[in-house]
Amino acid sequence: MLQGGIIVHAPNARLLTIGALCAAALVLLPAPLSAQEWPQKSVKVIVPLAPGGAADLVMRAVGEEFTANTKQAVILENRPGGGGTLAAETVMRSPADGYTLLMGNSAIFGVTPHLVKKINYDPIKDFTPITTFVELPIVLVVNNDVPANNVAEFIDYAKKNPGKLSFGSSGYGTTMHLAGELLNERAGIQMTHIPYKGGAPALVDVLSGQIPVVMAALSTVAPHIGGGKVKVLATVESKRSASHPDIPTVGETLPGYAVPASWLGVLGPAGLPEPVTAKMLTEFLRATNAPNVQAMLKKNGFDMLTRSGADLGREIKEDFAVYGKIFEAARITPQ
Repeated sequence: MLQGGIIVHAPNARLLTIGALCAAALVLLPAPLSAQEWPQKSVKVIVPLAPGGAADLVMRAVGEEFTANTKQAVILENRPGGGGTLAAETVMRSPADGYTLLMGNSAIFGVTPHLVKKINYDPIKDFTPITTFVELPIVLVVNNDVPANNVAEFIDYAKKNPGKLSFGSSGYGTTMHLAGELLNERAGIQMTHIPYKGGAPALVDVLSGQIPVVMAALSTVAPHIGGGKVKVLATVESKRSASHPDIPTVGETLPGYAVPASWLGVLGPAGLPEPVTAKMLTEFLRATNAPNVQAMLKKNGFDMLTRSGADLGREIKEDFAVYGKIFEAARITPQ
């Protein structure tokens, strides 16, 4: 009989005592950990947004360093739609072996469960949190046709032109969507939401004048800051971005307005063995903390934030509760 990689023959009557002692010794021996062998093949990461956005940028940077360290490829599979539910459900149903992961964000776990009447996953129970990479400042951006250079002027213009403005986001049920709806409620304005399959295509339509406003990740907008085609009016979180402290928050003009900080990180399906999870945390932190990765991410407007799986799990629970209160205050009902 094979136990823990050691062949143990069934004891006969004479060897019962010896067999019992051997069995006791085997219990004391450390069992072989699959973590010692992970990863032995490529790791697939399901991204809940369209290619070209912030999630892609972060995961590609981390993934390239991960591959250099482990000699195993990171394969990105973009699966947008449903406010992240399609990607989340795919990972939830995957084997808990560490080879199919979710590029998660705060929206999938904090926003979507409040926006969608029926989702097929439990944001608390159905996933194994591993780590976060960055916080993702979100900014209110307008094209040059909007006669506003700050939040106060924007709100004034929107009030004088009810129903005229529409705002794009990276999709229904994302933090960007909620940020716009909360601005509607707190400022007493009427913007129409236009969901896109990712922040990049939404920004393209603002740049081309197809829509006037977008709530987008600062990292997506960063290459266009100072280019003269769009105006970045404010961030939507409670504090200014560490990478762009010159951009004010909406709350500085509209007291009480703020959405929880958005994060990007990785999670696996529920039931991932703890030793494998620990190895994954080690490897992802090693990749994220590489100087070249840190420099690139900071340059592109990300605020660095790494944490343990336990800390991420607590953050998910806290975000879920906070977003519930925001939905109640904004009178947004599930659909």
